[in-house]
Amino acid sequence: MSLNLLEHVAFAYQPIWGVGRQLMGVRLRVRALHTDSVDAAHLLTLLANEWSDQSPTLVVSFADQALLRQALIVPPPNGFWLEIPDFGELEPPGLVELLARAHRLGHRLLQDAPLARARPWPATGQSEHRYLLHLWPEQVVQTQQAIARQGQGSPVLAGQLYRDLGTRALVQHCLDNRQAWGVCGWPEDDVLRDHHRYGVPVDKRTLVRVQQALMREASMDVIEGLIHQDAVLTYRVLRLVNSPVFGATRQVTTVRQALMLLGQRRLSDWLLELMPGSSADRELLPVRLALVLRGRVMQALMDAGVQHDLATEIYLTGLFSRLDVLTQEPLAAALKRVPLSEPVAEALLRQSGPYAHYLDIACRLESFDQVQRLPAVCETAGFPLDQVNGGLLRTLAQWRNSL
Repeated sequence: MSLNLLEHVAFAYQPIWGVGRQLMGVRLRVRALHTDSVDAAHLLTLLANEWSDQSPTLVVSFADQALLRQALIVPPPNGFWLEIPDFGELEPPGLVELLARAHRLGHRLLQDAPLARARPWPATGQSEHRYLLHLWPEQVVQTQQAIARQGQGSPVLAGQLYRDLGTRALVQHCLDNRQAWGVCGWPEDDVLRDHHRYGVPVDKRTLVRVQQALMREASMDVIEGLIHQDAVLTYRVLRLVNSPVFGATRQVTTVRQALMLLGQRRLSDWLLELMPGSSADRELLPVRLALVLRGRVMQALMDAGVQHDLATEIYLTGLFSRLDVLTQEPLAAALKRVPLSEPVAEALLRQSGPYAHYLDIACRLESFDQVQRLPAVCETAGFPLDQVNGGLLRTLAQWRNSL
């Protein structure tokens, strides 16, 4: 087995959104390029060394049954969960005994299953056993009927994780009425449907936090970082300073340049003007934060490339990668209003140029079910797989909710 384990695995991730619509955990998909070159105990130790008590909850989802079986019989890292796949009605021989042994060791287990087949598991010692549930059409109908009756008769089980719910109403019912542990696969299409005409408003929480930072005379780095928490606010700042009304004598391509031109008083006054049209809709938070996470992953990939001095531009490429969805207009039309650098525009509009590989790999890292394709993509792009994996782990482990 190679000492550099990260050369021999491919990762993908899926955020887990909690009751506050913040990122409370991550499902990490792990696929070994060759199972004989990876040891599950070694891999879990490597992950534990990256994670801290402040990191999001980690659910490790092995694509290889052999590695999962290895992981179940070794002492568990503190706080980690191991995902057990849905085997349907035909459970592999010895599965019940294997899970019982894992319970005795203190493993936290998350079992993928349809809601109709979920059954209680007795906890043993320090172990926990929860479900990653999905709803069959008949359970969707039952839940919708329960929602119409103010939650009475709901089949949704409390304290479990749910995936692929598809609608805002189902998510709200699970998280707010049935105390679900979390949700994987945010229903972005349904949430954004309410904004199909005018686009997504600026986030009110971000406006308040920027104003508070201005009042305490925070540094420009802090102000810039706060604005970068919301793609819509970042876009509006750049539109403002490049508009004919502002009268700038040169194009402004970054928020930092915009802050220097605006000044504290003018920025504060403008933010107050935005406040009435802003939104505190919690269901938009995962949409906003997923883009922040994508941008940070792209920055972390710089360790696998050569563009070490252009972190902000690479971040903006990720942050604006779904600007068409946020503004509800074609991406080319939205980008005409802000003079982004040529590499950013090339990556977003033509999937070419020096930043295109960063964006492509970052998006593929979000493709939970396509993890097997990542190694070939990294090799073609010239990104060492171990550095891509390391950058992803650092980004996820260091995530702290701020909205």
